[in-house]
Parts: sequence; structure tokens; C-alpha cells
Amino acid sequence: MAPQLLAFPHSVETEIGTIHSEKPLDAAMVRESVQSVQARMSTTPLASTSESRPIFITDGGWRWHWLAVSSSGSLAITRPLNTAVVVNKADPESGKIASIGGERTLGSVLAHEFTHGLIRRRFGILRSMAFPQWKVEGYCDYVAGESTLSDEQAAALKSSGTDSPALVYFHGRRRVAEILAQNGGSVDQLFNTED
Repeated sequence: MAPQLLAFPHSVETEIGTIHSEKPLDAAMVRESVQSVQARMSTTPLASTSESRPIFITDGGWRWHWLAVSSSGSLAITRPLNTAVVVNKADPESGKIASIGGERTLGSVLAHEFTHGLIRRRFGILRSMAFPQWKVEGYCDYVAGESTLSDEQAAALKSSGTDSPALVYFHGRRRVAEILAQNGGSVDQLFNTED
């Protein structure tokens, strides 16, 4: 379903796209989040000069559950055939998003989701769906510049035997960083090498 059909009552035009929300958003938080996304996107060779997408910020209620379907535990989603980014429960004043390990910033979550779109654009939808999850999520978190888990939280989950999806992102980001450090920062080589 197209998020536009769910009548989000508030919207603000920004350089990264129109941000639709259920509640009014703090103007300073929006500016800071947009600047954060732009700074993070400037670190990936997959980005063009101006990335812009429709963004929908929910309060985690019925709109989120309607749009997220089977991904309702996520911080945000994008779908392969749609450019919209839908965010779950972003605080309208601080832009903080609660996660298993604490909080993430709206800017980092949007950068993560934008990067999913960049990977699909660069390598194609079908091919990007065949990449290992650790590689895709790890690269998206690498560009986002934040992890959901701290080193201590990841170690505690691992030692307790908890199989948290957040560990795929955490370990993926570390593995991606190591590979990029070894291959001179080549994102094409990262995704085109079997491992």
C-alpha cells in the first residue's frame, strides 16, 4: 500500500524529500536530521549528488502496523519497488528512535534506509535481494554511522545465546568495515565478491 493514501496530517519539504508525519515535527530536529543524512550519504560512492525520497514518520500505531506488515519490529522500512521510507516511532522533538540497544537518531535510520535504495539502484532489485543479509544490513549501518547495539550489548547477547536480529546488523557492520579497509574502500568489490 502507498503510504500517501493513509493521510498523514503533517508534512515539511526538505532537501532529502518531503517528510510526512502524524505529529508536528520540531524544526531544529528536522534540520539536524537532514544535515545528518546528507553528511552520511556523502560517504558512499553509491549516492548521487542529491538523494530525495518521500519519508513517513509514524507514532508506531495503526499506520505503522498497516505499512510494516511482517516487519513491525523494525525501526524503519523501505520496499524494493517503492522509494518511500517509513519510520516507526520517531520522537517528534528529539528525532530519537527506540531500539533494542537504546536509541538511534532519525538521521542515521534514514541514511540506513536510503542506502538500501542505493544498493538496489546500483546492483538491481533481484541481485540485491540475493546478497547475504549481513552484507546488505552491515553496509547500510556502515553508511548510517550508528549501530543498534554497543560492543557490550552485543557481547552480552552472544554470551547469553540470544539470537537477536540486531546481531546480524552489528556483526555485518564490523565485517563490512574490515572488508572495505582491506580492499581500498571499493563498494563494488564488497558486493561483487562471494563470501
